[in-house]
Amino acid sequence: MTMVRTRIRVAPDGTLTGRASGLPPGEHEAEIALVDTGKGVDPPDVHTLLARVHAIQQEIAQLPVLDERSSDAIIGYNERGHFD
Repeated sequence: MTMVRTRIRVAPDGTLTGRASGLPPGEHEAEIALVDTGKGVDPPDVHTLLARVHAIQQEIAQLPVLDERSSDAIIGYNERGHFD
């Protein structure tokens, strides 16, 4: 027996979607046991979500600059706004 841990999504029509690494492509028979992660409780409020976004923004702002070129130069725009 092969044990696979994965996260799946169940659509309103009952279809499952997800990814399972380590399995060969094709059809497989599976037995699913649901694990209570506590994540199915109430969704976070707006203040909690904003706090998470701000934390991510601060973390990104602390990352080093690896390329000093302007955004246009990185993308490849020339002085006429076209790609080089």
